[in-house]
Amino acid sequence: MKVRKALTIAGSDNSGGAGIQADLKVFSLFNVFGLSAITAITAQNSEGVIDSKAVEPELLRLQIETILQDATVDAVKVGMLQSKENVELVADIIKKYNLKNVVLDPVLVSSSGKPLLEEEGLKFLIKGLLPLVKVITPNTNEAEVLTGVKIKSIDDMKKACIKLKEMGVSTVYIKGGHLENKDDVVVDIALIEGKFITLTYPRVPLDNNVHGTGCVLSSAIAANLALGYPLEKSIRIARSFIQQQIEDAFKFGEGYLYMKLF
Repeated sequence: MKVRKALTIAGSDNSGGAGIQADLKVFSLFNVFGLSAITAITAQNSEGVIDSKAVEPELLRLQIETILQDATVDAVKVGMLQSKENVELVADIIKKYNLKNVVLDPVLVSSSGKPLLEEEGLKFLIKGLLPLVKVITPNTNEAEVLTGVKIKSIDDMKKACIKLKEMGVSTVYIKGGHLENKDDVVVDIALIEGKFITLTYPRVPLDNNVHGTGCVLSSAIAANLALGYPLEKSIRIARSFIQQQIEDAFKFGEGYLYMKLF
């Protein structure tokens, strides 16, 4: 039986709830062999990111290329990049190695409000990286930054999807967890091959937000693409998976809740 492999290119979360650490746990849960390249080192806990430092671009390049020169990966998840140089490098490698099934979680700001991508990095991400990925998975706040579309409704989410599609992204998945609605549900919108898909789940009543949901969703999509599932099925499996993880979230420390991921 062929062992499927997925590579995560993302930041390190020393508390284990997001980033590289969470991605590798997710890959394992889907029986996908996980590989990693660390883009940044963070110091964080359940109360937020205290500090972060980008990995030097050449070291990041070595991490990725030593893997790709030795093995074929079936999918790639890209998360926190932090610096313009690292955004440029990842775009260059995707083109150089013709990487497929690239899922981008555009990590721009931490849950606690700390910027996690330089302004110049954001500009190049929009211009140089978006057209190279298969799926982008922003939340509504990130979608607003990327597109300039103010998102207050489901229709606004669809407008942002269309704008991201026009910017070169193959498939857009906008997470609606930050959007308030009267029905106490979470509505996500995906634009796949020109067709809107609506995914609706009950909003889980919790006493705090859950850490790492964006990382886990995007890595779950990548894992299912690595397994060979079609795009829409991969998205639906990943969304059901994270719903269960949110429902089972536990109190890690004094701040955000954490997903168990085991």
